[in-house]
Amino acid sequence: MKTLLEQIGNTPLIKVEEHNGSKIFAKMEGFNPGGSIKDRIALNMINNAERLGVIKKGDTLIEPSSGNTGVGLAMVGAMKGYKVKIIMPETTSHEKIKMIKAFGGEAILVESLRYRKFVLDDVRKMVKEEGNLIFLNQYENSFNPLAHFKGTAEEIIKQMKGKRIDYFVAGMGTGGTITGVGKRLKEKYPKMKIIGVQPIQGQSIEGLRSLKDGFIPPIIDFELIDEIYDLEAIKAIETREEIAKKGILVGPSSGAALYVAREKSKENPKVNIVTIFPDRGERYL
Repeated sequence: MKTLLEQIGNTPLIKVEEHNGSKIFAKMEGFNPGGSIKDRIALNMINNAERLGVIKKGDTLIEPSSGNTGVGLAMVGAMKGYKVKIIMPETTSHEKIKMIKAFGGEAILVESLRYRKFVLDDVRKMVKEEGNLIFLNQYENSFNPLAHFKGTAEEIIKQMKGKRIDYFVAGMGTGGTITGVGKRLKEKYPKMKIIGVQPIQGQSIEGLRSLKDGFIPPIIDFELIDEIYDLEAIKAIETREEIAKKGILVGPSSGAALYVAREKSKENPKVNIVTIFPDRGERYL
């Protein structure tokens, strides 16, 4: 019998919609134990930090997160014997904050603008001053995209059962998902296009940020990305609400991804589009 952590991954891939003969498939990452795709990177970063001797039971992990990575780290940390502190923007949904606390983690809220521009330097300063904190750093940690290269992408390829993938649409976020999945899919389907999704400058879609606001995660591989789509936040919310009424309850970043996938299906008849629904929707209610 598998442990809970062994249940991370192997999430369903479903056909969400069809337009102009084009099919849109979505990887339902809310089926992970902690409710999001970030369970994958939390487990992979911790497992490899243990393997490399960077951390040991009883250590305290500190990480900036808009929510889902924080929840994933708090869950994995609770099961593996680590204390977890998460630095979060004050706009984070209350549900995510409560989940981190329920797993025994500590949520430290900061002003949203400061989070976007200064949080990495702040965390490095805290680690240096306090001396007993471990910073895994999802924005620079190669085990973030590697979790998707070896896991998420391989699952997608198997679940498509030989069907060609023409487009992969994903939110930018930390850059781990679009880089890891995108790299593996382009190895398999060299002619496919990868579309990154972000909010327009100055707006916020929880879980996503605009690179134009000043912070570019170092792990993003821009050579893989064929187009970056700037989306109005309201369109992400409206799309999320619309598909909820069809029985699929997901978060705002899923709404953003589906909106852009629909646009691509309208422009390109008879193609297969794969996207990611990163989490479940009840944490945004």
